[in-house]
Amino acid sequence: MLSKILRINIGTQKVDSAMNYLIITIILLSLAAVILIIMRQHYLKRIKDLENSNIENDRKYQDEIFGRDDQIQKFQRKTDALNNVVARYVSFMLKIPSVVQRLNTTANFEEVTTTITQLVSDIIPTKKVDLYYLDATDNLLKKVSSTNQGDNEDVFYAVGEGLIGTAARERMVWRKEQFEKIFNHTKNIGQIDGALWMAVPISFRERVLGVIGIGHVAFPVGNESDIMRMIANIAGVALINQAMLKEAKDKANTDSLTGLNNRYYLQHMAQNFIEKALRENTPISIFLFDIDNFKHYNDTNGHDEGDKLLKELSDLVRSVTRKNSVIVRYGGEEFLVMLPAISKEDAAVYAERFRESVSSHPFPHREKQPLGCLSISGGIASFPVDGETIFKVIQHADKALYQAKSEGKNRVIKYAPVYFSGSDAEQDELQSSNLTLK
Repeated sequence: MLSKILRINIGTQKVDSAMNYLIITIILLSLAAVILIIMRQHYLKRIKDLENSNIENDRKYQDEIFGRDDQIQKFQRKTDALNNVVARYVSFMLKIPSVVQRLNTTANFEEVTTTITQLVSDIIPTKKVDLYYLDATDNLLKKVSSTNQGDNEDVFYAVGEGLIGTAARERMVWRKEQFEKIFNHTKNIGQIDGALWMAVPISFRERVLGVIGIGHVAFPVGNESDIMRMIANIAGVALINQAMLKEAKDKANTDSLTGLNNRYYLQHMAQNFIEKALRENTPISIFLFDIDNFKHYNDTNGHDEGDKLLKELSDLVRSVTRKNSVIVRYGGEEFLVMLPAISKEDAAVYAERFRESVSSHPFPHREKQPLGCLSISGGIASFPVDGETIFKVIQHADKALYQAKSEGKNRVIKYAPVYFSGSDAEQDELQSSNLTLK
């Protein structure tokens, strides 16, 4: 019995041992599983953290790359802008010598203004360049040149009016946005200067000569004001130089007493008129006249009164003569009118009307003249029928003038060559002798 009980206890112990072993195994396996799960989660977390870190690093790298690209693009834009600035200055420097030479050798106002606007257009990338000149007679800034064809209509501003007028008054560069902000004339400026972006005054010393207006610049680089100031300075010198050249030329070509053209101008322009007449197959008539008994007028009334008479007669001949004709004080009391594209017959009609105007005009002291009035005698000759050159025609008109004098004065005679035999020179000499005998 005891042995049986012992066997039972021993078996029970074995079962308990097996159970304990099983329990321990299960516990260990559970711990191992938990540990594995924890390690897996940790590993997965590490992987995820690494992935997130890689993504963040990639993002940073991308941002850095994009940032560097932006910097490169910014540097490229700055480089391009600097290249544009340099290109403008280089273009300006290359163009200046020829432009200045052209500006300094012309007295033609239109050529000067056109050259200035073209210079601006070549250097500043804008489609609109206008040049306004200050007219001293009415103090208005008048558009005299534009790069837009057909845009030279009568446009003018008073000094201080709009963007153009303000630039002239303040004598400084003005931009449209600056003007609108300061003067709050948005509506007004839109109507007046809507197409203009900048206005630059042209001046010489303390004298304002005009204003250059430019339109919108597509890609401004910041040096537009500096370039425009330099061009405006050149324009100021050019306009003053043109005015001085014109004044000197006018003085050289103009009679100081009457303001008419002088013989130098006639000699200078005669060939141009001849060439034009030959091209167009048109005549040129010469009306040469002088004041009858002018010495008597001077001796009776004094030389000052004689000078006044010459001025008044000059004004009278201007008033009845076409603008394209050339009026010359030929010498002393002698005058010449060159009539392009006018036949000898039409010139005679014009001359006779003028003679009648003179004899009926209320000149001072006219009643003291031997004929009871102030009168003229004249001769008419035409190119090419009366001579192959203007000066030959003038010689023949002079012969007709002396014929008018010899026939009693106060009359106009057309030159009529006498044809007998021999050369033209012999015929002219014979006619001259006949006129002298009269």
